[in-house]
Amino acid sequence: MILAYPGNIVTFDAPGAGTGFRQGTTATGINAAGAITGYYVDSANFSHGFVRSPGGEFTEFDAGGSTETLANGINDAGAVTGYYIDTYGLPHGFVRSPSGVVTTFDAPPASSSGTCAFAINNAGAIAGFYFEDAVAYSFLRSPSGAFTTFGVPRAGGAGLNGTRANSINNSNAVAGSWTYSDVYTIPNHVFLRTPQGFIESFSAPGAGSGEFQGTLQYGLNDAGAVTGTYIDAKGATYGFVRSSSGGVFTTIIVPGDAAASALPLSIDDAGAITGSFSVPAGVSHGFVRSPSGVFTPFDVPGAGGAAYTGTFPGSINQAGGIAGYFIDANSTNHGFLRTP
Repeated sequence: MILAYPGNIVTFDAPGAGTGFRQGTTATGINAAGAITGYYVDSANFSHGFVRSPGGEFTEFDAGGSTETLANGINDAGAVTGYYIDTYGLPHGFVRSPSGVVTTFDAPPASSSGTCAFAINNAGAIAGFYFEDAVAYSFLRSPSGAFTTFGVPRAGGAGLNGTRANSINNSNAVAGSWTYSDVYTIPNHVFLRTPQGFIESFSAPGAGSGEFQGTLQYGLNDAGAVTGTYIDAKGATYGFVRSSSGGVFTTIIVPGDAAASALPLSIDDAGAITGSFSVPAGVSHGFVRSPSGVFTPFDVPGAGGAAYTGTFPGSINQAGGIAGYFIDANSTNHGFLRTP
């Protein structure tokens, strides 16, 4: 499949990015002004965080003195959150202020063994998850650094199952996915935690009930709409969006290709969604879906056409700017910004 390049696309590489196999630049988040965050892998295969200004200037950074820094989210003020890996292989959270001050943190239980931060809202509140005795629990970290930890009541079990938050909106609602494992693993379900602390759990109507099936959440907007994927009883993957009003599910299907698997990752406040879809040959393509449901596929110039290569959008802002990465024919990552 060869697609046109609708929209205006700019590609970029962090100055320190390597050019080898699985090296390069991965953009993960974009804010309202068009500042982009993410990480790059250098020629020695170490990961470092970066911020790219709306004008294209790069600032590279490491958290906690680590050589493995993964920046995941950026707010409208330019604060960045993510996590880094220490010399023992354990993750720790960080927040980088707009002026460049990096603060590291761990979720409060003394027995916790790793903290992963994924999203930050405009007030500076951060959501993510941590591990305790090999079970995942979620956290909400306030702008002042106070923690609220929680788990879905049925979630847990050994093997890194549990409650995994990865999104927060500007009302402090938090969303993610959860599993439970005992004799067998209950499939993935989605949770949405309100600002008042009420937790709602749900699954897409077509989701399978077997092991490694179910529903996974990736995007949350300020209205409370959720997007993600579900895997049905036959193992097929579909995208979905769940409305904020009434919890109505809509399946996202790639037009003209029933065998393609959609992976929605981000939703703006108007309901526009971006993500990728893969075809049976293993190539990934980008898409943006309008609030009315119009599905527009796109490829970044230079993206590879073989398995495990292609275009991978990751985040959309309120102006329709999309940040992500593409993998070229040499299996090197490069960042991109697509504007309408």
